Amino acid sequence: MTITRNTHRTVTFFHPFRLEGYDELFQAGTYEVETLEELDLMAATRSYKKVQSNLHVWSRDGKTTFERVLVLDPVILDSALVLDADPLREEERARMIGATGKDDDHGDADDAGEDDHPGHATTGPGPAFRPSQPDHRTP
Repeated sequence: MTITRNTHRTVTFFHPFRLEGYDELFQAGTYEVETLEELDLMAATRSYKKVQSNLHVWSRDGKTTFERVLVLDPVILDSALVLDADPLREEERARMIGATGKDDDHGDADDAGEDDHPGHATTGPGPAFRPSQPDHRTP
């Protein structure tokens, strides 16, 4: 016998995003998520593992409102949320939604040695790195 539970949460995407298995670009906004979890009988303490997530997507066509429920692997949804929230992954997020207009940097022979990303230093963190306190480490 499998013991399950359903959890409900509201998630917010701050940027447009894509989900593996779906070709469309989803808009930034707040979404309702229901997650099916199973009791992990092999765990030393009572714990549940996520089995399936249902993402509720609302859209409007004139005066009519439509709801779609996307069935997802919870790992896919969680990774999309992590990518959305991480300020240091702006380039990866832009590539994912197709905003950069260029392919991944695999380097052509005539590009060798050129830095396509002037904001990215090879010796230190990129421009999005803002330490909360000064770095007092010695070289």
